[in-house]
Amino acid sequence: MINWSEQDMRVSRTELKKAHERLQELSIPLANLSKKQLKNLPASDYFMAELMALADITSANARNRQTKRVGKLISEENRHELVKALFDAFFPNEQIAKIESWRGRLNINDEGTLKQFVKQYKASERNSLYQLLLWIEYAKHMQDDELLVESEQDLASYIREVAILTQLKY
Repeated sequence: MINWSEQDMRVSRTELKKAHERLQELSIPLANLSKKQLKNLPASDYFMAELMALADITSANARNRQTKRVGKLISEENRHELVKALFDAFFPNEQIAKIESWRGRLNINDEGTLKQFVKQYKASERNSLYQLLLWIEYAKHMQDDELLVESEQDLASYIREVAILTQLKY
C-alpha cells in the first residue's frame, strides 16, 4: 500500500528533460515517413512544414537544430496522436498487438514485469516507467477520472515511444 502523504507527486526536471529528448529523437523517424504517411499525420500545417524541412536538410549542424525544433513542436501538437501514428506506421499489426499488451501487464506492484519490460525495451528507464505507473495509482486513489485517462495515455505513449526508439537504436 502506498502512503500518499509521503509521495512527492511533482514531475522532476530530469523526467521532463528525458521526455523532451525522446520527442526529439522521434522527429527523425517522423521526417523519414513517406509523403502519403505524412499526409495522414494529425498535425498542423506549420508542424508539417517544419517536418518536411527536416527531411530536406543535409548539413549535420542544421539537421540537429531542426531536430530539436521539431521535437519541441511535437510537444505543442497532440503528442499522443502523433506518437500513435508513427507507431502504427513503424510496426506490423501483430507486433503492435504484442507491444500494446504491455499496457495491461505493467503494474506498480509487479517488479518482475517492470524489469522484463526495461530489459526488452532498452530505450526505456525503470524510473520513468515507475513514475508513470505511480501517477495512474495516484489518480485511482484520488478517484480523478480525468487524471486517470491522461495518465494512461501518457503510459501508452511512453510504451510506443520506447518501442520505436529501441527498434531504431538497438
